[in-house]
Amino acid sequence: MNKILLSAFLLFFDCHPSSAQEQSKKNQPASSNPLITQSDKDIDGVVRQYLKSQKTVGLEIGILKDNKTLYYGYGETERGNRQLPDEHTIFEIGSITKTFTATLLAKAIVDGKMKLDDPVSKYLPDSLPVLEYRGMPATLQTIANHTSGIPGNPSNIKYPPEIKGVWSGDPFKDYDDNDLFSFYAHFKLKRKPGEKFEYSNLAFGTLGVMLERIYGKSFEQLVGEKISGPLGMVDTRQTVPPGDTPRVAHGYANNGQPAPAWHAKALAGCGALRSTASDLLRYAQAEIGQGPLQLTAAIALTQQATYRQKKFGLGLAWVIIRLDRTMGVLHGGTTGGFGSLLILIPNKKAALVILANNPLGVDDLAGDILSVMKKDEKLL
Repeated sequence: MNKILLSAFLLFFDCHPSSAQEQSKKNQPASSNPLITQSDKDIDGVVRQYLKSQKTVGLEIGILKDNKTLYYGYGETERGNRQLPDEHTIFEIGSITKTFTATLLAKAIVDGKMKLDDPVSKYLPDSLPVLEYRGMPATLQTIANHTSGIPGNPSNIKYPPEIKGVWSGDPFKDYDDNDLFSFYAHFKLKRKPGEKFEYSNLAFGTLGVMLERIYGKSFEQLVGEKISGPLGMVDTRQTVPPGDTPRVAHGYANNGQPAPAWHAKALAGCGALRSTASDLLRYAQAEIGQGPLQLTAAIALTQQATYRQKKFGLGLAWVIIRLDRTMGVLHGGTTGGFGSLLILIPNKKAALVILANNPLGVDDLAGDILSVMKKDEKLL
């Protein structure tokens, strides 16, 4: 996951479109690309190059520029069903969920319920040891920018067995709050919080649980009440209503075999949401400064760098890069059967989202599409 993020934002500033060679139309994946503009044709070329080299069954691309949206669907929502993905196809978005968790945190801070420098232990059961290293506590800020010292995943989780390189089950569905608190009952930080970046699903899962304890509501309820509801994101949730299941894309592992859907309890805050390209561009529109006033301050807080390395910074969940007077803000996600990436370019009022039903990663494709967008002032 971390590699996907880092390579993706580097590609944003140094990317070269794949040479789109003329290919035989025989056996090519179906597409909704109208092939009208030169950008349509260039995007079609790089996408087909990507599909040729990957085992992705379906793909949906969304582009936002100045309140206008474009969508391109490729392939199938399930192998053999001849149903083309569109902007309303529901995908698992994995760790893009973390930006929602960070926004909930920022909203709680803006509303005076929490503070960034609050110790993590303030929001965990009193029976647990204080989460600190040599007297320095892990704080909400260090959890939200991956510098808390909390490891990537809990050591007391039982992963399902692999069959031909694919997990045979749903790895996080049974890991509940009791398991989470049991982990912290025996865990000690090994370094000073705030000093070293270590991407952590566990940290964001913990943050989700802390927010649930503050508000007395489930993570899914909080997302709906404070983010997706105000933004009109009707398809962004953990659980899909039975009536919407025909719109759900089927996931495929990196070997091309069907992958089980993922669910989560205590770790929901790190990657449990499902969404659509349409919803995520609504989200992107708010993130680039065109959302409701009730979220403006919280969104701005998530995009302020709280940790910096040589060429990038970390806000609350978001990766931030600034070069050549341009700022890119992004996050990606992977689950057992899906890959996703959301890139914001706030000063251009533009965004790009890619959703795929395969976890191999879409960062190279994103770089190529951004190169096409750069050449067209109507896109970037």
